[in-house]
Amino acid sequence: MKFIETKLAGVVIIEPKVFADDRGWFMESFNEPLFHQQLAEFGHPIPRPFVQDNHSCSKKHVLRGLHFQRDPHAQGKLVRVTAGSAYDVAVDIRKGSETFGQWLGVELSAKNGRMLWIPEGFAHGFLALEDNTEFLYKTTDIYSKACEQSINWNDPAIGIQWPVTEGLIISQKDEEAPLLSQVVSSVSVLTGNVTSSELQVIGDDRGSLIALEQGRDIPFDVRRAYYIFNTKAGISRGSHAHFRLEQYIICLSGKCRILIDDGVTQESIWLDAPNKAIHIKKLIWREMHDFSEDCVLLVFASNHYDEGDYLRNYDDFMRAVKRYA
Repeated sequence: MKFIETKLAGVVIIEPKVFADDRGWFMESFNEPLFHQQLAEFGHPIPRPFVQDNHSCSKKHVLRGLHFQRDPHAQGKLVRVTAGSAYDVAVDIRKGSETFGQWLGVELSAKNGRMLWIPEGFAHGFLALEDNTEFLYKTTDIYSKACEQSINWNDPAIGIQWPVTEGLIISQKDEEAPLLSQVVSSVSVLTGNVTSSELQVIGDDRGSLIALEQGRDIPFDVRRAYYIFNTKAGISRGSHAHFRLEQYIICLSGKCRILIDDGVTQESIWLDAPNKAIHIKKLIWREMHDFSEDCVLLVFASNHYDEGDYLRNYDDFMRAVKRYA
């Protein structure tokens, strides 16, 4: 496979190698280790696992889009055409991105076998160029009606140069979709921030209790939990950021200082009571200092351990903030 970077950071064209003879042809359409390796070499985040496949068939001049899903079900898409041909479009809707509002168009067809990787933070649409155009795509999250949103295919501020503009077949929903300027305030994909909170203590003369509920207190699906203890005096921990992982941290015993850095400002937050918690979203540099001898930190994480999601070098973190935040 050949991987080609585009002008939109994160969007990648993939050209498979086709082996053909008088019997027909064969090609490898997806190879996860190679896919991850190439994205990492380009300096792009490793996506979450693909969890859903979609397959559509469209008449000539059917236009679908521009579609995206908001958090917590934002989707990355690996798209290809298995019959016919389509003009496929990605639009950068990442707030703060150097290419915000810019678009990329690529012709995908059964003949050229090209695929397009469109990460979270982009709106997507396509125009069928032939009858019976079959479009197949893998997504990193399931479809969520509550999170789906559209941007008008003909938004003049974006200025997509579709190959055809007359006689298009467009759903009423897509035709009436709002402009990018009207939906941008709801777009939050790779924007990091930190939220502090005080947990409700339930207690009487026997003692105290704190209850944590997923979806209420912990604002994401928990896929991993761990705790840090017996940290030696003078030792600091952390010194990394994550492309996508979110964490919810509570100090069950003792205290420590959490240094938070979003690439613009730094702040120190003391966790020194079991009813204090912080929610650290993606693309936030964090360091943990000044551990007391009895400190126990409990961490809930939004995903399983994945070394590819880590940014362990501060310069790499700053480059990621400028590119993706």
